[in-house]
This record gives sequence, C-alpha cells and structure tokens, in this order.
Amino acid sequence: MRKVLWVLVAAVALSGFASAEDAKRIAVVNVSRVFDAYAKVKDIEDKMKKLFEPEKKALESEERELKRREDALRVDPRDPKTNLEFFREIQAFELAKMQLELKGRELIKRVEERRKNEMKAVLNDIKAAIRTVGTTEKYDLVLRAPEFEEVFDPGRAGAADNEVHSAAELVRKFRENPVLYFSQGVDVTDKVIARLNDEYKADATK
Repeated sequence: MRKVLWVLVAAVALSGFASAEDAKRIAVVNVSRVFDAYAKVKDIEDKMKKLFEPEKKALESEERELKRREDALRVDPRDPKTNLEFFREIQAFELAKMQLELKGRELIKRVEERRKNEMKAVLNDIKAAIRTVGTTEKYDLVLRAPEFEEVFDPGRAGAADNEVHSAAELVRKFRENPVLYFSQGVDVTDKVIARLNDEYKADATK
C-alpha cells in the first residue's frame, strides 16, 4: 500500500512539473507608449518640418495675397458684365485660387506619402524590437496592451471607457481590446523602448 502511495505522489509531482514546463510565457506591450518614446519618431517629424515647411509657408503667403485680392474685388464698384477689364481680373483671381488649391492638395499628398514611408520603417523597427525582446526574455506570445492617454495602469486593463461618446463606441472599444487583464510583471514596454532607442543611437553613430 505504501509503495502504491509513493507512486501516486511521484506521478502527481511529475504532473505538476510537466505543467510548469508546458506553461506559456506571455507579455504585453503598450504600442502607443513605444511609438511616443521612440526617438526616431521625433527626428522624422523634425526632418519633415524642415523639408516641407518652406513650401507650406509659400502657400500660406499666396493664400494671404489671394485673400487681399478677393477683398479688393468684392468692394470694387465696377460691374463685370459691362467692364471687360474687371471681368478679366475676376477670372484671373478664380484661376489663381484654383491653382493654389491644386498646389495645396499636391503638397498634402506628398507630405502624407513621405510620412507613410517613414512610418512604415518605424513600425518595422518596433516589430523587430518586440520580436527581439520576446525572444531574449523567452516569451511565447506578446500581445498589444490596452492603451490609455494617462499614466499606464495595468489594473485598468479592459476598462476601455475613456473618451467615448456613445454606448456603441464604448462596446466597440471594449471588444477591440486584445487583453482584458494582466499583471505588471508581464509588461515589457519599457524594455522595447530601451532597445529601440539604444539601437537607434548606435546606428546614428556609425
């Protein structure tokens, strides 16, 4: 009987050991915090500003000039139906206004295309850093943590009720949360941020 008892105890112990071995390690990352803290993002915004700010200011100057012309045309007593010169001035103004709108749309298109390409590189960096941290720390799964504008609080995970304006939006945000609860120990956001910025600084010095 004692032998059978020892066999049962050993089986239970081995079962517990196997369960511990089979347990999966899971981590979470607050992607918004990572994005905001990644030094490369600010550098990209500064670069974008330097690249497109002159064109933006030139368009703003043209816009002010057009506004001045428009105000002058509105108070002009001449009748475009009887005054050919005034009619041509109005036509020239309308053409200039249309051309300015086209240039504005073209600038927005180029800015967004450049930003999209830059952000693709940033997101690839973030994914690579998450993958590296996950591998180094031996996590089997890394999930996106719920995100809040204020200081991150794991205890509020799943309480997606900030900045909602309707019941439908409240339910939608709750359903979109990939994680409803996690303990502080599984949050590897700071490690991902540190790796990203360390690697970015290292590349900048090469």
